[in-house]
Amino acid sequence: MSSFASELSARMIESLEFKKCLAHLQSAGAANTLPKKIVRAQIDPDIEALGKLLYCASVFAQSNIEAHVGMAQAIAFNAMLISREPSILERCSAILTELGNFPGLKYSELNFKSKLTSLPRMIQRRVVEYLNTIHVHGEKIALTDYQKGVWDSLEGGASLAISAPTSAGKSFLVIEHLCRRAVSSRNFTFVYIAPTRALLAEVHMKVKARLASESEIRVTDIPTFETAPRQIFVLTQERFQVLLSTTSVKIDLVVVDEAQNLSDGTRGMILQDCIEQCFGRYSRTHVVMLAPGAEGFKEALESIGLPEIAEVTTTVSPVLQNRIVVTKASGLNQLDFKLLSSHQATSVGSMTCERGLSSPESLLAAVALELGSSGGSLVYAKTPTEAAKLAGSITLGVTDPDALGKNDDLVTFIKEHIHPEYHLIAMVERGVAFHYGQMPALLRDAIETAFRNGNIRFLVCTTTLFQGINLPARNVFIDTPARGKGDKQILDPALLWNFAGRAGRMGKDIVGNVFLVDYDSWSDQPMDKFTKFTIKSALSDVIAHNTREILEVLRGEAPQGKPRDDAHRNAVASAGMLISKARQGNVQSFLDRVAPDLDFLDSRLLCSASQEASDELSLPANVLSANWTLDLFALNGLMSFLVSALENEQLEKLIPKNPSDLGKHSIAHYRDIFNLLFRHIKGFGGNYGGYVAKIAVRWMEGKPYPVILKYEIKSKNDEIQKKRDIENMHVLTVKGYKPKRIGDLNPSKVIKETFDTIEDVIRFQLVQMGKAYIDILTHVMVENGLNHRVQEIFDFSLALELGVSTTAGRAFLELGLSRIAAAELQRIVPDSDLDVAAARRLIIGFDHTPYSLSQVIVDEIARVRDAITTDKIIVS
Repeated sequence: MSSFASELSARMIESLEFKKCLAHLQSAGAANTLPKKIVRAQIDPDIEALGKLLYCASVFAQSNIEAHVGMAQAIAFNAMLISREPSILERCSAILTELGNFPGLKYSELNFKSKLTSLPRMIQRRVVEYLNTIHVHGEKIALTDYQKGVWDSLEGGASLAISAPTSAGKSFLVIEHLCRRAVSSRNFTFVYIAPTRALLAEVHMKVKARLASESEIRVTDIPTFETAPRQIFVLTQERFQVLLSTTSVKIDLVVVDEAQNLSDGTRGMILQDCIEQCFGRYSRTHVVMLAPGAEGFKEALESIGLPEIAEVTTTVSPVLQNRIVVTKASGLNQLDFKLLSSHQATSVGSMTCERGLSSPESLLAAVALELGSSGGSLVYAKTPTEAAKLAGSITLGVTDPDALGKNDDLVTFIKEHIHPEYHLIAMVERGVAFHYGQMPALLRDAIETAFRNGNIRFLVCTTTLFQGINLPARNVFIDTPARGKGDKQILDPALLWNFAGRAGRMGKDIVGNVFLVDYDSWSDQPMDKFTKFTIKSALSDVIAHNTREILEVLRGEAPQGKPRDDAHRNAVASAGMLISKARQGNVQSFLDRVAPDLDFLDSRLLCSASQEASDELSLPANVLSANWTLDLFALNGLMSFLVSALENEQLEKLIPKNPSDLGKHSIAHYRDIFNLLFRHIKGFGGNYGGYVAKIAVRWMEGKPYPVILKYEIKSKNDEIQKKRDIENMHVLTVKGYKPKRIGDLNPSKVIKETFDTIEDVIRFQLVQMGKAYIDILTHVMVENGLNHRVQEIFDFSLALELGVSTTAGRAFLELGLSRIAAAELQRIVPDSDLDVAAARRLIIGFDHTPYSLSQVIVDEIARVRDAITTDKIIVS
């Protein structure tokens, strides 16, 4: 039947009358999602036209071609948007039943009162729903047909690559599969890899909540292995690399979320290396890879050396996503709309606006205000600075008095736990916010929560929200295909499509709008046609295209870097990987696998240079294999320096100590260590380590953001005053001197710079360099008979990553609290060595009333309590 339906569908689609009717329907459907004051390009289709289109859709729904299935769903959803005629709604419901889209079907039954009246349709609906229903933690959930296919494949136990649009509900299924395996297994180690800390935190809490009744299963996002028989790690690829370097444990299951990150430079190389290590240790490791619309799994996994992996893919979203081009009419305060579809652009209508639209700089803000009044709206900005400015512009246009007072708890939290002068406060008070990756985790989480519950109506975001985080919206606004400063760096079209996929909320809506502002003037038009991610090995790509640069690094000629920028990072990491493989004795076979098309001469040169570098370097194998992303020649020089320091009895001051043991000397101690790292590893002199140490030490100590920011703002104010004093001195001593005007300090700018330093330098670069430093220092001490003193080395790398330096602080983090909340509890609890079990008991019985904790922190503690509490635990 499906073959006949496919052939018939293909003939129908070619009909000129069908194309005309479909364009008419889609235009009318899109118009029904816009403000009522829009002047439509055409009236809604009549019952007869809808009947013909729904007949076509019923045929398309039986086809085995995805494009036909997607068209059937689009016809049904658009018909629902423009008609409340019971017979039309029933036919739409029948089509959704045929497609197995039960979230969409239930939404239409609840909101449009559609229902099936004929006995055959009712029977079909019940049968298909029964077949698609699974039980999740005591609740029945009807899956879409695609979800059911994914679920059956997961239950089959084979390694799997899952590709589907953002809103398809794939991660929910994988997390449920992981948790079921955990409950049914007696002994295991599972790892869920999330590429960003924001996604990591979300997945961590979901897994903990799902396994709340299984108190013996350790669920953690901290890369420290324990002897527990059942452990689930939720880690970034960098944290996974640390875990693998400190334990030889076999990994039973690896879930790779946002698997397209295999292509992401050095981070992709780390991900590849981690997966390869898992299979090197245990050939029966089960791998599940998730990606939002991707191709190329087979080739990428061949370069990694994995066994064959099955694919379950779809390009059909379970909700209707309109791509609407928004253009300002020349000489008028009027917006014109046209709908992009797979075959043409169709006029939707126009709308006269009360606010002026003549300023190109404020057009995006104006359009968002005009069209984003219903449902949540995500607005894209290229940089964090631009996001704050754009959010500020939108705030100026919010006049709705209902927005006031809805975010009082969030406002109080920002004032108490960030800074009372942070410009985000005034925006949040009006239901507007901005969001980017370097913001504190709990602040991001609080903003996301406020957006989900409707208290934040406009959220301006950078590419941080392009991956993974479950934050759908009714509207998405985009006015550029670029990223970063300027317009030269163009986004991968697949990344832009992934962000557009945030429009529409499965189970809560059937439609979402992606507004492409001034689209025709973009440097290119990436939204004309759907673009998939191409999964490929970053290592293979760099080796193929940067051979000469890699050879320079292998010969010890790596260019010097800077604290905040390392343009040659990919070549350095590729060279490090090859040197590590050379030390293991398999560099040639490794090159043959990861770069099979590489020129023979280039392959031989790389192999020879890698072997020569391995022979030249005195770094031990374990240091090589754990730190190959850094310049290994630089690490070799660092090791020589430490050996020399030991010989000259200068090593004592270079052994990292817990800041709490050093008191007022802690900043100077880490200033010297950080300067040593920047000088030897980055080739960067000066006292940059002195600036970073002031923030890093307070960060490790668990100091709250207001304390860290107070010092930074005071320091910047002192600098400004010093400059003013110098200018005043010149006025008094130099005849006719005209003083320079020195402006006042902008606290919000200092806040952003401090966030950037914490996330980009302290929690990334210094974590990497610190891990290598500890590994090398440990080796030097062991080689020189100081084994008994190795335990004195404080793991400042982990403390920098987590932002706490006590056992109690780490225990609270492992239970799912943010760093802000964990640091607050760390100060309250009288035992700094509290373990996880004790920390769990404390949270379960915690009474916040004696303390002045913000409501956001109280709410977070309550969420964690809900995620870890069971009747069994409460009774005990």
